[in-house]
Amino acid sequence: GFLLFHQVPLVEIDEMKLVESRAILNYIAGKHNLCGKDLRERALIDMYVEGTMDLNEMLMIYPFSSPEEKEKNFAFMIQSATNRYFPVYEK
Repeated sequence: GFLLFHQVPLVEIDEMKLVESRAILNYIAGKHNLCGKDLRERALIDMYVEGTMDLNEMLMIYPFSSPEEKEKNFAFMIQSATNRYFPVYEK
């Protein structure tokens, strides 16, 4: 009954049951004033969040890859994380 789309995550907070990762993150960010001080800062935060979601999608697919694809996918994930994502976060 609480899982709107019949899947997790589900977070219970402030007498609410929230589903969907982005909705949960947006609620917590808004509650704790982590949404940025203006529209420009909010856009920058959204870019980091979307990049993190892209990287997360790569990681989530890996366990379901065929044995032949796993080696290729693993190499691609390492290359992408090392050269594309981590430098942005470190900067």
